[in-house]
Amino acid sequence: MERKLFTEKQINTSTFLGGPIPSGLLICKNYMVMGKARSAYFTILFTLLFTVIFFYGLMQVPEAIMDKIPNLVFTAFYALIAAIVYRFLLHKDVTQAFENGADKGSNWTVAGATVLGMVLNVGIIFLLALSQPYYECNYIDVNGNELYYEQAEVSIESLDKLSEQLVNLGFFDQDYGNIVKLEKISDAYQITILIDEKYWSDRDLINDLVSFKLFMQVEFGQETFLQLEAASLSGNVKHKHL
Repeated sequence: MERKLFTEKQINTSTFLGGPIPSGLLICKNYMVMGKARSAYFTILFTLLFTVIFFYGLMQVPEAIMDKIPNLVFTAFYALIAAIVYRFLLHKDVTQAFENGADKGSNWTVAGATVLGMVLNVGIIFLLALSQPYYECNYIDVNGNELYYEQAEVSIESLDKLSEQLVNLGFFDQDYGNIVKLEKISDAYQITILIDEKYWSDRDLINDLVSFKLFMQVEFGQETFLQLEAASLSGNVKHKHL
C-alpha cells in the first residue's frame, strides 16, 4: 500500500493558517497510515477538547484585555503546541518512514484540512458564543427570555415591573429568546431591547415601543430612555434611540 505522510512543515503551516484543528487532522492521518489507529482517535479527541477549551478560555478574558493582545500571540501559541506534539510524538517515526520510501502527502490535502479547520473553528466559536450571556452582568429568565441588569443599580421592584410589561407587550412570550437590558444612568432608567435592524423601520412597532417607554416612565416614576440594539455576526453593534 502506498504510504503518504505529512511533514512537520506542512502540519505547522496548516496550523498557522487554519487554527488547531488542521494539525490534528493531519497528525491523525499520519497515525492511520502508520497503523496506529488508537493514537489517531486520541489525537482527534485531544484536538477537539483543546480547541473548545482554548476558545472558551478566550471568551472569559475581559474585552479590554483582549484588545491589547495581538492576534498573532494566540496563533503562535497553538502553532507552538502543534510543533511540540509533532516533534516529540511523530518526528522520529515519520523521518524513518520517509527513509524507507514513504511519499510526502499532497499539499492539496493540507489545503483542504486547513479550510475544513477554519470552518470547524468558526462553528465551535459560534456555538460557544451562543452559550455565553449576551451582557456581562446579572440576568433573570422570564419565560425563556433574558432580562439583564446591574444588581447595584437596579431594584428588584423595577425588574418586576419591566418584566411584567414585557410579557403583557408580548415581547417576552414563552421561549422567544428575546433579550432586554435595564440599567440606571444618573437618575434615569435606560431600557435596551435587542431587535433585528430590519424591523427598525416598522412604524407600528416603533409606535408601540414609544408608548411602552412612556408607560414604563410612569411605572418607574423616573425619566426613562429606550434604545434598540442590533449586533451583526462580525460583532458590529448599532443603536437607535426612541
